[in-house]
Amino acid sequence: MNRTVTLAVVGISLGAILAPTAWGEASNDPADANTVISIEGRSANMLLPHWVAVRKTGTRTVRDSGGQRVKITDRSVLSQALLGTSENKVTMKWSWYEEFGAPWITSIGGQGPKGAQGWNFRVNSLYLARAANKVNLGVGDRVTWYWGKEFATVLEIAAPVLGIAPGASIYAGPFTVKVNEVTSKNVRTPSAGATVTYGTATGTTGADGSATFTTQPGLNILRVTKAGRIPATKQVCTIGAPECNVS
Repeated sequence: MNRTVTLAVVGISLGAILAPTAWGEASNDPADANTVISIEGRSANMLLPHWVAVRKTGTRTVRDSGGQRVKITDRSVLSQALLGTSENKVTMKWSWYEEFGAPWITSIGGQGPKGAQGWNFRVNSLYLARAANKVNLGVGDRVTWYWGKEFATVLEIAAPVLGIAPGASIYAGPFTVKVNEVTSKNVRTPSAGATVTYGTATGTTGADGSATFTTQPGLNILRVTKAGRIPATKQVCTIGAPECNVS
């Protein structure tokens, strides 16, 4: 077992999902905290950013893939992952390690640990060095699960954004994509030379980490990749398009 991996959830039975899908709606229940989950696999995005409403208070008992009962906080990263993958028809497999008091991912989508690489997560792009059951989420927090090294540098799509939505809404015309790199020490810098794909267009970020595109109709995938970095993906929709839950 690779004990440097600090989390644990599971095995998805869905392949890469890169086709635009509905954004989904946030919860209107004041007892819920609206959060976002996404999954970056070994070579492709496996789950586009989706809303997950987690209860703000309380605990619940869950079972790991071996049937062991575990009590977790409702708004923990682990609870969000269990809810989010279930809601999106993702099969999760995970094991609970009593000696560490923490979960461990055994596989997602058939992809399991390999050497020093396995499944890890960041919250709002930041490395927290805590297990998934020991990090609680607040309104708008974004969790990205990724296959790679625990201390990997991740890419972050800093613009375009709109509020705390899982995707971004843009007006027709030119717009700028801004990309940052965030290290495991939580140092954030512009990412130069990253490849940005938006719909059918492709560009490369400059020294300031930005690239400019012209709006394409409807809902499109924005994906950023760079060698040695964990990719980032989100959906971008032109304001007024029927696919977007915005006007």
